[in-house]
Amino acid sequence: MAIRQVQKAITFGKQTVVIDADIKGCYDNIRHDLLLNLVQRRISDQRIVKLIRGWLKAGVMDGGVHVPSGKMGTPQGGVISPLLANIYLHSFDKMFQIAKIPGTLVRFADDIVILLWRNSKQVMEKVRGMLNRLGLMLHPEKTRVVAAAEGFDFLGVHFRLRPVRKQNPRVKFSCRIWPSDRSVMRIKQKVRDVIGRRYGTSLKEVIRELNPVLRGWNTYQTTVQPERKRFLKLNSFVRERFRIFLKRKHNDQSRGARRVHGNVLVRLGLFQLG
Repeated sequence: MAIRQVQKAITFGKQTVVIDADIKGCYDNIRHDLLLNLVQRRISDQRIVKLIRGWLKAGVMDGGVHVPSGKMGTPQGGVISPLLANIYLHSFDKMFQIAKIPGTLVRFADDIVILLWRNSKQVMEKVRGMLNRLGLMLHPEKTRVVAAAEGFDFLGVHFRLRPVRKQNPRVKFSCRIWPSDRSVMRIKQKVRDVIGRRYGTSLKEVIRELNPVLRGWNTYQTTVQPERKRFLKLNSFVRERFRIFLKRKHNDQSRGARRVHGNVLVRLGLFQLG
């Protein structure tokens, strides 16, 4: 998994310089000729190649108007677009490997993290050259060099190198992770949207609709054992949103805290994060 790979490279590989990069307009700038050549290296059945070429040339519907495709780009929203983009960017992965750059490349779609010990400027120039060969470029506003001790976000997770509190002669630093601020903001907004102001809906029904949202986010974020206190704060946030919901639903003149006291929500089946 990409998140675990990044965490291991920082903790055990001692790679403390990070290039946090994003490819600008990746899906819109994929060259059809290069992509089809890459596909034909692995697929000899010309019927499949013809079908993929048809997908690339099909165009898109914009407001009921057909917009023809050019010589670049994969269909926006097409189910095959992520697969074609990965085939295309696999060439970048191979170029990075052949260049024998002393670092670790972790790529998920068009999001890239390169973990290094030093020479970040030289590596950045090499990466730009590799992408130029594919007709791609780094996004100037979403690409930066940062120290692992300062922290960075990748795939909705925040990574930061911190000293180990317990005395251990073998491990003095470790990479700690927790949900990124953007990821927390998104899950909070989803909680607000699901609870909403549907005061005619029963509490059990609202909890039933909210649980899959909480469970899905929790499953992703707890894959590599992040810091627990952040999840406890989110549980408190969910509880607070239900307090406000019930106060308004029952026109409660008090704060409404008595309606969510103890484990009332948990007994009704509310999923607990972390």
